[in-house]
Amino acid sequence: MKKQSRRQFVITAATSTAGLIAMSSRPSWAQRRTVEVAVTPPLSVFGYSQVQLLEGPFRVQFENNHELFLNLNEDGLLKPFRQREGLTAPGPDMGGWYDNATDFDPAHNFHGFIPGHSFGQYLSGLARAYAVTGSKPTQEKVHRLVRAYGATVEPSGKFYVDYPLPGYTFDKTCCGLIDAHEFASDPNALDVLKRSTDAVLPHLPEKALSRAEQEARPYKTIAYTWDETYTLPENLFLAYQRSGDKRYRELGKRFIYHEYYDPLAEGQNPLPGKHAYSHVNTLSSAVQAYLILGDEKYLRAAANGLRLVQEQSYATGGWGPNEAFVEPGKGLLAASLATTHASFETPCGAYGQFKITRYLLRVTRDSRYGDSMEQVLYSTIAGAKPIQPDGTSFYYSDYNRANAKTVY
Repeated sequence: MKKQSRRQFVITAATSTAGLIAMSSRPSWAQRRTVEVAVTPPLSVFGYSQVQLLEGPFRVQFENNHELFLNLNEDGLLKPFRQREGLTAPGPDMGGWYDNATDFDPAHNFHGFIPGHSFGQYLSGLARAYAVTGSKPTQEKVHRLVRAYGATVEPSGKFYVDYPLPGYTFDKTCCGLIDAHEFASDPNALDVLKRSTDAVLPHLPEKALSRAEQEARPYKTIAYTWDETYTLPENLFLAYQRSGDKRYRELGKRFIYHEYYDPLAEGQNPLPGKHAYSHVNTLSSAVQAYLILGDEKYLRAAANGLRLVQEQSYATGGWGPNEAFVEPGKGLLAASLATTHASFETPCGAYGQFKITRYLLRVTRDSRYGDSMEQVLYSTIAGAKPIQPDGTSFYYSDYNRANAKTVY
């Protein structure tokens, strides 16, 4: 058999797959309204239905996660929202950060830290799983969750009263709802998003705030300074593109992280000491700002930011020991191999890495971004242990010299 290069394989596979797929990845009901987009990337992406995972570890991972998400208790997922709105709230507690509990103490106990925070991620994962598989039970679960969550949303945003990270949680909710609309054909998702946006806005600051800026303002506990409003523009700009509602475009502009993007665009390095995952994640917001607004400053910020991240990455492509970037040139990354077991936030970090590299690959057509995706896919995600039935999951890749592969 003639040996085939990776690039030849990708080209052949893409051509074959495109020829086999007879239907568009976009349902006929979901035609976009007219939107103002300054830049259209020269490369497009396959729809989820246009790609198949063959037998192997990645298919096993996908199927295991799909089954787990499909069997999540819906009342449990909705319980924090119902409780904080004063509604009847049956079902089990999900545990950990997700519960609406009163014992959260940032110095000692993280139970109940951000109630309901990952609901949008579950919703997004289910919607995308439906787009991959066409599983009717998966689509029906998405629709039920959107309707039931929508019933908890009221204009004053009671859910967010005395809530430490409203931007962090709404960002995930926004992603889940636009994906429910886009990938699971949910007819109610955009209306629920509109009402959810109305509810959260009174609880958000006037602009994206860094952690230092939040610490300079009055706060109840230190946890209230950890919000990540600087990641909001990506999903707000996507909401604009998928709905045509210009309010999302204006909100995306409002939360552009100028204090971070401006030095990056000039080639400066503001990374040291920054929270790693969220400051990689916000690079995707910079690319969306470039695509919608057309200012190349945001593209430079994203490309320079990722370059600086990669300059302090481990051999696996992972980064961020103890969830922070280090100061370059002082041997701190190497020193971390003996001082921490929290080397790389694998699920979160890989998610952020895949998004920014995919955006930059589409915009620049530079294959190095594809190489970066492949490195992280095989060297981190492929080695992740499966999620346990109780929700316990693999989180940190441990590169310590005395390492252990554990779930958290």
